[in-house]
Amino acid sequence: MSKFTWRIENFSQLDAKKLYSLTFLVNQNKWRVLLCPKGNNTDHLSLYLDVPDSYSLPADWSVPTKFSISLINQIDCNGTITKETDHTFNSKESDWGFTSFVPLSEFHDKSGGFLVEDICLIEAEVYVSQASSDKDLSASLAINTVDSVYIEAQSFLESLHKAPITGVSNATCEMPMFEGHSTFAKEIFDKLISYRLEDLAEPKHETAMMDSLCKLTNHLHLFSDVQAKQIVNLKATFPQIMQEWRDSVQVKSPGGHPWSTLEKTKSLLQDLVKTEEGIQTKLKDLNNTEKELEAQLEAIKSNSRQLQEEREDVSKQTKIVCSLAKDQASRVQAKEAEIDRANKTLEQRLKSEWAATRHLFA
Repeated sequence: MSKFTWRIENFSQLDAKKLYSLTFLVNQNKWRVLLCPKGNNTDHLSLYLDVPDSYSLPADWSVPTKFSISLINQIDCNGTITKETDHTFNSKESDWGFTSFVPLSEFHDKSGGFLVEDICLIEAEVYVSQASSDKDLSASLAINTVDSVYIEAQSFLESLHKAPITGVSNATCEMPMFEGHSTFAKEIFDKLISYRLEDLAEPKHETAMMDSLCKLTNHLHLFSDVQAKQIVNLKATFPQIMQEWRDSVQVKSPGGHPWSTLEKTKSLLQDLVKTEEGIQTKLKDLNNTEKELEAQLEAIKSNSRQLQEEREDVSKQTKIVCSLAKDQASRVQAKEAEIDRANKTLEQRLKSEWAATRHLFA
């Protein structure tokens, strides 16, 4: 039994009729979860277990599978909805599940717990027996080295997207012109004070912090007494703090920072994944073309068989007609011989009679 968790963010902004999770493996077979966020011709949320790349399945492929899909209640775990079933997946039925999983009204209820901060959590547990996996290991669905590398890369990039590696600075700060506007200065300060020192070491952030501190020392009424004292102290010590920070950690130039190298490698990996996806698309198109050609070839073979059958029927008819013609020809020849003999007899008789007549008048 293998468990897969699918976290869907910004759910309300999704406009697709179908959503697919990342691919995951169970006993060397590839699976994914299929979600219809607006229902599959119903007023319920629809959830299915799906076989990726089903177009490439051989006609005799099949895998008996037991699985469950859960819609996680993020407020009350006892409210989690789980539905179980079993199905033998094959080339004609490559997805199976629950069209009416939960009413859409219940799913979107803000107090229901299924959609919290516009985040939805779905879990799938899949069981495929080892015997079934071994049986179909040679099938095209069975994972091979290329698929394994691609899925690993895709999953890694997804993990980087959802959980940035600690130490990578993503902090940015838009700095409006706050000359004469203490409110803007405070907004900038409130944002910058939450940054890490490595983020504040960015020249534009350090400059923005000093500008905001200079402005705010003239507007200490915006802070509590304790905060006001700290503003004055920070204005005096901030340059020294940043210099000591640089000296202690020896911040490297952006081009030499290890995370920059990671970003370059990540970018290369993304390009390779896109290349793989492009190849998969072309392979899918070629596979479809191959199927079309196979269908055309099958039609040609069918026509050939039909013509062969027609030829055999014509051959049988030809044999019968030929035999009949030979029989008739034989009869005609016999009749012609009989007529020829009769003509000769008649000729002899007429000659004899004519000779007798001539003799009487001689």
